[in-house]
Amino acid sequence: MEETTMAKTWLSSSVEFSLTNDSYKDGVLDRRLNNIAEDATADQLLAVGNAFKTLHAGDVLTATTLTTKEQIA
Repeated sequence: MEETTMAKTWLSSSVEFSLTNDSYKDGVLDRRLNNIAEDATADQLLAVGNAFKTLHAGDVLTATTLTTKEQIA
């Protein structure tokens, strides 16, 4: 059987930071950023998340989720 190679084309990425703090409703605040660069590194994304947690006393960064959309042709 002949193997076919599919090409993937990056379309977009977004990242969501989950911050926990007793002062938030249900204890969690999610911040989402769109239009993330295709070549953004994990260290760069975590630096942004860590910056967010400094904006409100007591915040703890509990999750960072990167979502990438790609087209497969």
